[in-house]
Amino acid sequence: MSTAFLFPGQGSQQVGMLQDIPVEYLERVARVTGYQLIDIPQNYEDTVFIQLALLVKALFALDEIQKNEIVPDLVAGHSLGAFAAAVACQTLSFDDAVWLVYQRAVLMKAAYPSGYAMGVIVGLTRDEAAQVVQETFDPDYPVYLSNENCPMQHTISGAVIGLEKTLVVAKQKQARTAKLLKVPVPSHCKLMQATVEKLTPYINQLTLQPATCPYLKNTDGRITQDAEAIRQDLLANIEQPVQWRQMMAVAKEMGMDLTIEFPPGNTLTKLIHANFGEQLIRTINISQHGIDDTTFLYRKWR
Repeated sequence: MSTAFLFPGQGSQQVGMLQDIPVEYLERVARVTGYQLIDIPQNYEDTVFIQLALLVKALFALDEIQKNEIVPDLVAGHSLGAFAAAVACQTLSFDDAVWLVYQRAVLMKAAYPSGYAMGVIVGLTRDEAAQVVQETFDPDYPVYLSNENCPMQHTISGAVIGLEKTLVVAKQKQARTAKLLKVPVPSHCKLMQATVEKLTPYINQLTLQPATCPYLKNTDGRITQDAEAIRQDLLANIEQPVQWRQMMAVAKEMGMDLTIEFPPGNTLTKLIHANFGEQLIRTINISQHGIDDTTFLYRKWR
């Protein structure tokens, strides 16, 4: 039996999600980065705010869960969530994760301050989604196939004008859902190659520790506890598709039969159900259940 801690990425943010975060967490972010996390609606258009807010939201819940002596057997984070996963397996410290995510977000925003985003296509296979992207590709407004979340859910990344065109055609090809995501940068595609190069000296300044449990890599879905392998995964996941489907398949092979999804939202819980059905793996969602009920359910099922 294995319990997986799952951490979501951009797109799961919700206005007001920092209202329950103790002020000392926000002050700690300000000390480390000089950035003030102010939870107002207009900040949810800014990838620097979004990424830091999501990280702090997850790490506060992680601290609360750990107070109840709940520890993971493996960890997985989707895109930005990989940094919280690296904290959960003690590869990164809280402060180093906050500092690194701040540098990451600033560089991503500088590269694409406006006009770029991500979209999601549900109801087409990977090959069908790739065909739509190929048919609609415009070098002036490039779009690339990016994350594979489950067999029938994929993301695309690129220029908003190109994304809108591609999403229209996806609907014409009988996609059940084809829409823009609340992600203001074109993550997980070749448009981010220069950002990876610029982030490299920042991540290389940090000392990472070997993971205390298996960490599932975004870039190839494999497990590792090696600090340098995790460093490269955190760096490369900016411009490589997240292999979430493969990550969860590997986790299941390792005996994963219980997942705890950290706030905000329930995206990753839905993907567990989409990948495996609702009977094979028990799921706990902290946003839905809260810390106390999460602890109760964990102890009951373990």
